[in-house]
Amino acid sequence: MDMLMMLTYAAFAIIAFKVFHVPVTKWTVTTTALGGVFLMAWIYISMAFFHPYTPHAQSYFMTVPISVENKGKVVEVFVKENIPIKKGDPLFRIDPIPYQAQLDQKNAKLTLAKIRLDEFTRLVKTGSARKTEKERYESDVATSQAEVTEAEFNLEMTTIRAPADGHVTQSKVRVGVTAGTLRLSSLMTFVVTEKTYFIAAFKPNALQNIKVGAEAEVIFHSIPGKTFKAKVVKLWDEIAEGQLSPTTAVRMKSFSKTKHPGRIPVEIEILDDLSSYYLPSGTSLGVTVYSEHLKFLAELRRIFLHLFSWQNIISFDEA
Repeated sequence: MDMLMMLTYAAFAIIAFKVFHVPVTKWTVTTTALGGVFLMAWIYISMAFFHPYTPHAQSYFMTVPISVENKGKVVEVFVKENIPIKKGDPLFRIDPIPYQAQLDQKNAKLTLAKIRLDEFTRLVKTGSARKTEKERYESDVATSQAEVTEAEFNLEMTTIRAPADGHVTQSKVRVGVTAGTLRLSSLMTFVVTEKTYFIAAFKPNALQNIKVGAEAEVIFHSIPGKTFKAKVVKLWDEIAEGQLSPTTAVRMKSFSKTKHPGRIPVEIEILDDLSSYYLPSGTSLGVTVYSEHLKFLAELRRIFLHLFSWQNIISFDEA
């Protein structure tokens, strides 16, 4: 952009000297050169402040790590990657035999406790047993019932189900794999079906000129030569760099690059239809937000944004 501005100003200067025959003296040349420096500096600074652009923007999607509560070998896998499924659909199953055996054992214990409770209930009525002994067997029945409920839950949890509508990606589940060895480890990543979040990370300098509802434009690195209309829907009130937490296990998402700390996340809603383009979730983009100040510079920013979008057609990757 800087080079384009310099070349444009140089073209106007040449026209002034060649076409309009402005005298070439040390004063006119010096004035032209210094004037160009100050003019371009003012345009660049004002445009960056009132109509900011950031290349640090990305689409985000919600995922849920899938892990299991109980340890066991996977005996059946029900889903394939990237196939839409509904909430509650089975994902995979670990060997239920040990947990079925535990349930049978707890049910037998509960049945025996109920039989003994019935016997002591009759004995208490005839005066052949004390009421405290009956209460002990009532407690045994309640304990056995709780153990049965827990065993039923463990058996039910051998079938892992989808937590929401979505699809599975990056699955490490295979028949024969032992699951549940590490509670915090994820066997597969579940992508939840909901809207895609477009988040742009802006420098704090221009934050006062970014308002909810402001007009914005977006370019995708994977779609050269196209710009898309958008608007600002949210300015985040907190950023991860200022978070105070008693533990590092749960940290807010940071939208700042390593070399650019403290950038402010701004959520963008794209108004144009993107259904005809292939845009993987997590793709990068560039975002410009327009303010109500110096509107003629907004038009210049639009021109530069279109030129930026055409730059994406150039790639020097060797792979």
